[in-house]
Amino acid sequence: MAFLPEVVRGYGESAYAVVSDPAGSPQVTHVMPTFAGVTLTFGLSRTSCALLEANPHFSVLWPAGLAETMSLIVDADVLGVAADGTVTVRAVAAVRHRPVPQPESHDSMGCASGD
Repeated sequence: MAFLPEVVRGYGESAYAVVSDPAGSPQVTHVMPTFAGVTLTFGLSRTSCALLEANPHFSVLWPAGLAETMSLIVDADVLGVAADGTVTVRAVAAVRHRPVPQPESHDSMGCASGD
């Protein structure tokens, strides 16, 4: 995972943290991670921090952009949550994910016709 900071540079400074909520939809939050080796640090809301206390495993997503054709998804474990909402995590797995080819015909929600 030592290569991860180099890969992330191609995606820019902004990402999305995806935190599980057992009572509903996942919490998705825009974050600006900083690296120290495979350790990432960023701020999260009180709600997301509380969810991480219950389940310290989550993902960070860097979407594909102009410079990259694949999104980067990093699974991480929480190392600590500070009182101010600063979260420190350790990357445990990473994958670059290519978008699924889209059918020629799709509706306004991006779903294939007939789905």
